[in-house]
Amino acid sequence: MASCIANSTLERTAILEAATALHMVGAGSGSPARLIALLCDESLGADELAGKLEAHPVLAARVLKVANSAYYGQSRRVGSVRQALLILGSNAVRGIAAAACIDQVMPRRAATLPDIVSLFRHSLATAIACEMLATSTHPPLGADAFIAGLVHNLGVVIQASVDPTGMGAMINARRTDPVMDIRALEAQHAQVRHEECAGVLFDAWQLPDALIAAAVHHHWPEAAPEPHRTLVSLVSTAATAALAGGFTYSLEPQAPALAGPEIQHIVSELPGRVEQLSQALR
Repeated sequence: MASCIANSTLERTAILEAATALHMVGAGSGSPARLIALLCDESLGADELAGKLEAHPVLAARVLKVANSAYYGQSRRVGSVRQALLILGSNAVRGIAAAACIDQVMPRRAATLPDIVSLFRHSLATAIACEMLATSTHPPLGADAFIAGLVHNLGVVIQASVDPTGMGAMINARRTDPVMDIRALEAQHAQVRHEECAGVLFDAWQLPDALIAAAVHHHWPEAAPEPHRTLVSLVSTAATAALAGGFTYSLEPQAPALAGPEIQHIVSELPGRVEQLSQALR
C-alpha cells in the first residue's frame, strides 16, 4: 500500500525525518508507537494482550483508570487488566490503551499548530463517534472503529513539522474561509497532505491496511480500496460528527451539515463522553 502514501521518495524521507524528530518513530520496543501496532494485532489472544499490557505498568495503570471511570460506569471495581478484558472486552481495552498511547505520542505543543490539545480532543470525539456508528450499523468493524477514528488525523502533527510555512498559510486562510474543503486548502497552500503524512507514519508503524486506508482516504472514502471503504466511510462520518459536536480545531473550524436522527443522537452524546474519557486519560 506504500505506493499510494507519498508522491516521492524525497517526500517520504522528509515525513519520516519529521516523525523521528517528534519521537513518533525510531524508538524501542516499549515505545507508544510500537505498542499501538501491537494493539492493532487482532490475532493477539486475551492472555497475550494482558501480558503485553502488564509489562508496561504505566500503560496498565491508565487502562485501569479509564476502566474504572465514569466513561464505562462499572458498578464494581476493575482491579486488573485481565479483569478489564473479561468485563469490558478486548476491543474496549485495546481502545483505552491506544488512546493512552496516542496521548503520549502527541507533542504537547507545536509552534505552527497552536491548538494541538483541540486536535487531540477532535480525535477522541471521532473515535467515540466511529465506535458508536460501527456498533449500530456495522458490528464486524467494531474491532477497528475506535482506533481508526483515534489515529485518523495524526498526520496533521507531522504536516505542521514538515511544512510550517504551509501550515501557517492554511490556518490564516481558514480565518476568512472556514468551510473550504481541506483538500482544496492543502492544494493551495501545503507541500504535502496530512493524509499522506499519516499514511507514511502508519506504514512505518506497520499498522493494518484498514487503518492506513482510514488515514489516507478519510476525506475521500470513495478512493479507498474496496475492502476498507466501509470503515473509511465510518471514520469520515464520525469526523464530521465530531466537528458538529463542537470538537473543532484550527484546520477544521466548522462542520458541514449533518442529517439523520442517528447521527444527531451521536452528536448530542459526544460532549459528555469526550469529557469523561479526557478526564480519565489525564
